[in-house]
Amino acid sequence: MAGHEFQGIWTGRLLPVTIAMVVVMGLAAFDGMAVVAALPSIAADLGDVILLPWVLTVYLGTSAVAVLIGGPVIDAIGVRRTFRVTGVWFLCSSAAVAVAPTMPVLVAVRVAHGFGGGLVMAVVLATVGIAYPAQLRRRAFAAVSMVWGVMSFGGPAVAGLLLSVGGWRFVFAVQLPLTALALAVGWSTLPGTRRRPTAISTDWVGVALISAIVALLLAAVSQIGVRSPVAGVTAALAFVAGAVYWHHAGRVEEPILARAHITRFPLAWVHLTAGLVIVAGMTVDSYLPLYVQLTRGRSVQFAAFSITFLSVGWTSGSFIFSRLLSHWRESAVIQLGAILSVPSLVATGLLVAGKQPLILILGTFVLLGLSIGLVSTASLTLIQASSDESEMGRVNAAHQFVRNLSFTLAVALGGAVILSVVEARVGDVETVRDVLAGAELLVGPETMDAVGDGLAWAHVPSVAIALGGLIVARSLIRRERA
Repeated sequence: MAGHEFQGIWTGRLLPVTIAMVVVMGLAAFDGMAVVAALPSIAADLGDVILLPWVLTVYLGTSAVAVLIGGPVIDAIGVRRTFRVTGVWFLCSSAAVAVAPTMPVLVAVRVAHGFGGGLVMAVVLATVGIAYPAQLRRRAFAAVSMVWGVMSFGGPAVAGLLLSVGGWRFVFAVQLPLTALALAVGWSTLPGTRRRPTAISTDWVGVALISAIVALLLAAVSQIGVRSPVAGVTAALAFVAGAVYWHHAGRVEEPILARAHITRFPLAWVHLTAGLVIVAGMTVDSYLPLYVQLTRGRSVQFAAFSITFLSVGWTSGSFIFSRLLSHWRESAVIQLGAILSVPSLVATGLLVAGKQPLILILGTFVLLGLSIGLVSTASLTLIQASSDESEMGRVNAAHQFVRNLSFTLAVALGGAVILSVVEARVGDVETVRDVLAGAELLVGPETMDAVGDGLAWAHVPSVAIALGGLIVARSLIRRERA
């Protein structure tokens, strides 16, 4: 009976667990894509355009910290109770965002919204490691990736419809019934509390230090191309805060981010490989819509749609890993993805530099997404296979924190390279910044070409970083054999 019960993730008692997990991940995917589409509408309604980027960045920053806080909570009281609290938190904060009257209030509420989103993400990752048997975890992660792929196509279209019908507030209001659905389905079906629940112990000093690191990184990102010395100083302060935290983590009994969850084999190799591959790919993909819109002269809608090509590849990589490569070791799949990332980035860089047909460029981004999907899914399953259930929440939280930081650094690196090239060629980057904020402006041909050249040059550090990821992946294989 037990064997029949776990034949698939869409059957038996796993069905409601999978539905709850997929709905939650769908909300996360929709929020990220829909908010980007809604930024111009938000700016037109609330003003204070200078605060507009923080609608996204504060959500990302608080999500990263919340994931770490959620790990010890899950390990202490279990997935089900954590899901109930965080689901209600996310529901209430989504409602607060939908009725925010001013831009400063919206930014403040997005802090709480991001905190709820990060906690929910921690619950989803831990659920896969606890609720599903080892042989089904790959399929569970593939289902999560499928949601991201579907939302890549449908998210912008749904957001556009909501914006045309009811404005940007509808983008957040529509999340309320879906969150309620996830709560209803998962309320009693997610794994229960541990047999011996323990008291929640939170390392608040560590939380403060991690928050300082994230805040300093976000501040550095916001100053790139505006006040480069300030960006450098804040980045250096982030490094100092990281060193202080590392010292702190070695002195307390239960740090918010344990050293062992970063350095233990194979965790360190997996974190680093996945982080490097994500940085390498997202450095150039994050600015693909800007390139498509300005350099290639396509519409805003088509430019927004261009990000789906990497998402399709990412989803395909997850499905290939879950189906075709079921007999491969996770480390071998990680190495395969790391290998594929290098020629994919070289190809996209050469095609962009050579001003080749756009369809070829977008096609190579599918291959790049495939490499990230292979590395990402295999990394998650290897981490969970190498961890005990009692630490599943904290280990997954540590990996998600690394991934969130990787996305942040990728955006910073790509923006720094592109804006530096535009500054050198044109002498003015404000037009590009206005376009990134959603403004519809006429851009001169010199600026158009400079953006294209900037994206081409951004591939140089991306390829170097991808090679670093490949080296770490090879080291993982050698250490595993030893």
